[in-house]
Amino acid sequence: MTELGTFLKQRREASGLTLDQIQQTTKIQKRYIIAIEEGDYKNLPGSFYARAFIKTYAESLGLDVDELYETYAKDLPKIEPQPTAQLSRKQTYSKASETSSRVSRWVPKIMLVLVAFLLVTAVYYVVRNLDFGGGQDATPAEPPASGVTINQNEDVPEEEPTEEAPVEETPAEEEPPEETGPIAVTETNGADLTYEIATADKLTTEIHVKESPATYVGVRDTSLEGAFLAPEYPNQSKQNPIVIEGAETDTLRIRIGLIGGVEKIVVNGRELELADSPVTQNIFVKRVDAE
Repeated sequence: MTELGTFLKQRREASGLTLDQIQQTTKIQKRYIIAIEEGDYKNLPGSFYARAFIKTYAESLGLDVDELYETYAKDLPKIEPQPTAQLSRKQTYSKASETSSRVSRWVPKIMLVLVAFLLVTAVYYVVRNLDFGGGQDATPAEPPASGVTINQNEDVPEEEPTEEAPVEETPAEEEPPEETGPIAVTETNGADLTYEIATADKLTTEIHVKESPATYVGVRDTSLEGAFLAPEYPNQSKQNPIVIEGAETDTLRIRIGLIGGVEKIVVNGRELELADSPVTQNIFVKRVDAE
């Protein structure tokens, strides 16, 4: 038993740790831990692993590994030099010969391809430059006489160019582009939200109500007098969506008891951007003349 092994065993027992507990903590087999404590390094898988096991064992006991190695340096297993594989001259020559043989097999094939390419190129240029006309110069044939005599001295009257009257282009009247997309809030005052839609048509409104949560919906004009434009809507037992078609007013007042219970509100085919608020809202929709 070595002094290092005795010290580690005493420190383990003083800490109240068993071999099984050290094995569970360090993942080192118990037989290797016993071999370290007894200094029997022959039962460990090599000096490298022996030093690694000692380091892990010491760290599990809370010890300073560098100080431990310095104090018990004589008890540490010596690091064995690792054998290095060296190729014999015969093996080296064999590998070089094999590489040279592969190269020598490909050289004739490459040369054969290059020679064939050069031959094809030479034949192409010879055929292209070959003179099939027997060396005689080709003389262009004169056009046949048409029998018509042209008097070059006769004056040909020149036609006076006629001035064309400029055509005035009438610019086409551009129609204002039709607004599309959601309608944003134009004015906010507490629970009152005002939307404006530019249209020459009467207001047609669709109010789509969710099944849950139930909400109150009432639609009137801004006078707040007279009959509702749409009946009160306290739950899902009535018509959904609520439709007010061709209202005879320029402003609608839609009172929502719980805005979260409304899926969407569509006015003349355009959806309103609903404010995300759990409180009661008074939504005013104004019709303004399109420019």
